[in-house]
Amino acid sequence: MFPAFSSWDASSLPSTGSHHALILISLRPPSPHNVKPRPRWHEADWPGFTDRLENWIIPPPPDTPSPNQLDKWFSSPLSALTTTIEATAPRSRPSPKSNAWWTPLLTTLRKEFSKATRMAKKLQTPDSYTIARQSKLGYFNVIKRAKAIYWADFLAKTSPNNIWTA
Repeated sequence: MFPAFSSWDASSLPSTGSHHALILISLRPPSPHNVKPRPRWHEADWPGFTDRLENWIIPPPPDTPSPNQLDKWFSSPLSALTTTIEATAPRSRPSPKSNAWWTPLLTTLRKEFSKATRMAKKLQTPDSYTIARQSKLGYFNVIKRAKAIYWADFLAKTSPNNIWTA
């Protein structure tokens, strides 16, 4: 409850007539989902990035630079490289309801499952029901497997110091 706690007040409520006091607690709504957009590397324009990278020139470092000059010398090419990368790779737009374990295969299986279910309702034949049932079982088995793989990977990357966050 601590992240949602906003304030408390015990002075504005009427007395209960005993030594107990009523406390009014104010809670704030949960913060919106803050998943940062990240590059979609599989959709990047790699030939365009290679062409831009070939023309990228790092200026020579200044002679006996001060810390500010060294910082400026390093930051300028880094900023240019970052801009080039951002122009080449489109950014993702994560939804608050997106799942980290979701894959393009699951999207395809969901579409096939929906299509088979619609067909079964339309045709109402034993074969169409069998196909719809098999697609449902396959779809949900792949979801279960994707979640298990994601969870195992998450636990493998978790250190003993922060195991309780898992």
